[in-house]
Amino acid sequence: MGIFFSFNLDFCQGSYGVGIQRANILEAIDRFGSISAASVAVDITFNRTWRVIRTLNSLCDKPFVETRRGGRTAGAFLTPLGKEVLTRFREIERVINESTAPYFRELEKVVGIDKAPTVIPRYAQIIDPSTTPAKKKSAQRLKSKQGAKKAVKKLPKSSRREHRR
Repeated sequence: MGIFFSFNLDFCQGSYGVGIQRANILEAIDRFGSISAASVAVDITFNRTWRVIRTLNSLCDKPFVETRRGGRTAGAFLTPLGKEVLTRFREIERVINESTAPYFRELEKVVGIDKAPTVIPRYAQIIDPSTTPAKKKSAQRLKSKQGAKKAVKKLPKSSRREHRR
């Protein structure tokens, strides 16, 4: 177990800024250079990762994350602002946890979890995507797609044209 302190950096018109999960997303993008790899690394969906990136990029005048399409340099990367915010967030997190550690250890003794091994919470972990098995498409999803194709093929030719529109 273990007790950890988590916090959020709220800035730019008081909106929710960067917390542990968003910092993990930024760190995973910086480490892997890919939004899809970052989403696997922090165990959230690709669409949710994109929403978080759009939200972070809208917080300030400058974006936190930028993307490049095509070629050898394709992928996602942190801007200087994104790197600076991530670096400062991790530094503040380290200082807070070091300074509060004695109080948390006392609290762990009171609650009886002091003998349990310290486990980092899942939301605070970043997993290397190359070590996770690829997700298989469900058989039900594949069947429904095949069924939809067969249904279109059964239509008369005039209806097929209308169906495509």
